[in-house]
Amino acid sequence: HLVYDDFEFCTVAEVEPKLKDRTLTVNGASKAYAMTGWRVGFAGGPRPMIAAMTNMQGQIGSGISTIGQAAATAALNGPQDLLKERAADYKKRRDEVVAMLRKAPGVTCHLPEGAFYVFPNIAGCIGKTTKGGRRIETDTDFVTALLEEKHVAVVQGAAYGMSPYFRLSYATDVASLRDGCGRIQEFCSELR
Repeated sequence: HLVYDDFEFCTVAEVEPKLKDRTLTVNGASKAYAMTGWRVGFAGGPRPMIAAMTNMQGQIGSGISTIGQAAATAALNGPQDLLKERAADYKKRRDEVVAMLRKAPGVTCHLPEGAFYVFPNIAGCIGKTTKGGRRIETDTDFVTALLEEKHVAVVQGAAYGMSPYFRLSYATDVASLRDGCGRIQEFCSELR
């Protein structure tokens, strides 16, 4: 699991064992093993629930590729040292991205404990106007103007039920992150 600092991942069934017979745990190889295009996932839970999922999957999909299964099996059963190295690298990126976003006027940013996304709060930018004359009334307005005026692509929080936030992935090179966060700072500092 991609977690930082002293955060420890656990499932709902680990927190409350009485819920084990009502808990479905879903995971995949996409994030931890950089296998997003392979579309490999798995689930653990009560037998009746897994049987129903298996039946449904058999009717609506053709299944995962054999090579995808082999690759995921190798990743899951192979050496796991790379995961700690990757997490340390992502942690450095996370720290730098959060520090830069916190310098953007009108933006607050929680330090995430896992994954490779940040969800900055842009409540302080709502109701303002961009240098290009666009009025920012929603997070969708914000991300659209940011893309059109500064050529930075992020996803509006509304897509995740999280307005007024936006989502930024730091799963890219550090130079691009610095450039993008610098443009976000500039964009926010120009709001009136």
